[in-house]
Amino acid sequence: MRNKNIQIMVETAVLVGAALLLSELRLFRAPQGGSVSLEMLPIFVLAFRRGGAAGVLGGALLGLLQLVLGGYFVHPIQVFLDYPAAFMVLGCAGFGMLKRNKWLGVAVGSFFRLLIHTVSGVAFFGAYAPEGSSVWAYSFSYNAWYLVPSAIITGIVILMLGRPGEVFEPR
Repeated sequence: MRNKNIQIMVETAVLVGAALLLSELRLFRAPQGGSVSLEMLPIFVLAFRRGGAAGVLGGALLGLLQLVLGGYFVHPIQVFLDYPAAFMVLGCAGFGMLKRNKWLGVAVGSFFRLLIHTVSGVAFFGAYAPEGSSVWAYSFSYNAWYLVPSAIITGIVILMLGRPGEVFEPR
């Protein structure tokens, strides 16, 4: 039991570190934050390998590290939403049927992240919406603009990683 816990802790640390590195390797950066990258990939791998609890913890750690290493904040609630909470929800891919259906797990986790960023955008960055437009529509479309491509690319890579039992099953 103790060796298994140490193995999970080491995997979590390595995958969170990989996610942090991938967050710096951006395919495209949005003007007011957010980017198309593979940063979600290691958190999904962690959730699929070790379950939702490990995925949630790994996502929270990633969010906190991103905040410490250069996050942008305007309010304590915005900090929580845009950093730990937005990455914690990726871990939901490790629960129930989402763990067995990798593509659905990536889609649901990414959608939850999109919702959290949208709420944060409405509450704290609504001033960026063009005059006369819906703040909700602006925030949703702004965040979807980079999160949807990131989710699609991540999903494709997850599918390419191999059959169940190769990458996603712990030894």
